[in-house]
Amino acid sequence: MTSNCATQGSKERIKVLVVDDSPLMCRVIKEALKDDEEMEVVGHALNGQEALEILSDGKVDVCTLDVYMPGMNGLTVLKNIMIRFPLPTLMVSAFTADGSRITFDALRYGAVDFFQKPTRQNGGDILEQAAVLQSRVKRAARTQVEAARYLRLKPVSGPGPANGHVTNPSRHHAAVIINAGTGGYSSILSLLPKMGARPRVPLIISMGAPGSCLNAFLEYLRKYVMFDLVRAGENQYLEAGKAYFLCSDEAAILDKENNRYLLVVKDHQDLANHEGGIDLLLFSASEYLGSGTLSIFLSGDGVHGVSGAKEVIRNDGTVLVQRPETCLAPELPQKLIKEINSDVCSLNELATRAFAW
Repeated sequence: MTSNCATQGSKERIKVLVVDDSPLMCRVIKEALKDDEEMEVVGHALNGQEALEILSDGKVDVCTLDVYMPGMNGLTVLKNIMIRFPLPTLMVSAFTADGSRITFDALRYGAVDFFQKPTRQNGGDILEQAAVLQSRVKRAARTQVEAARYLRLKPVSGPGPANGHVTNPSRHHAAVIINAGTGGYSSILSLLPKMGARPRVPLIISMGAPGSCLNAFLEYLRKYVMFDLVRAGENQYLEAGKAYFLCSDEAAILDKENNRYLLVVKDHQDLANHEGGIDLLLFSASEYLGSGTLSIFLSGDGVHGVSGAKEVIRNDGTVLVQRPETCLAPELPQKLIKEINSDVCSLNELATRAFAW
């Protein structure tokens, strides 16, 4: 079920239910959302059973759900929501070490996104956090929750054998560049474990996630992936069989040094200017790798990546797009399908082609 605001194009305000066992946190989240004219908080629940009773009337578009609650915890409530009356659910977590694990478990069970609980600790700016929460709720309201799926992941015993440095710029298959925006956590959780053993080339994965969340996500993901997951550094030689992750605050370009490929990572504002970070990465990859570039677009919204994808095609590279009907956020995949010559693939097909590249 997609939320009413997303399917009908209605100008009615997004109806939000806040679920948290703390009355204080319920008030904080209500205050964070009340100044946005596009949404209204229609109620709050202090426990899971109360939340399910309110949601059963079908008058809520988005639910914000606490991860830890006494009695019926956030995961149990989420499972009930997704089975009984699916709607976009945004997990709200303190994001401690344990909190990050259960938050990512929630993404496996169908949550569309998460947000760290608003706080003034460590100089936190409540107004800035409120603006981010408002944008996350709006984004959640646009997602197609029917694409959410329970991912049955199995821990792996350890990484496969290393493949060494990428030292031959003339080889046909050179690198796979993956863009994961809104809804991308779920797509990545599904895609990388399906690849099984180490890929033959480096993967560069750009995610629309802040650095602290991305670091926690990689720790969680490593249990289910048989190759090395690396936070991209400022200047890093690429190695086959490793996946290099970029966060939303970073932009990167490829360079060549000593007959090896170098990933140059900078703050997004230092490199990106008016282009998206993924566009700049694809521009430079097309320049150096030509037909050896495979670009994969997963769930996401916005327009960043379209210009870069066109450049990949112009230089005889390949662009693959996740099937929009399987994306929590299908806007960017749909735009790419409309504007460029890209293959549309299931996540299983994407895993196979990325591994074989």
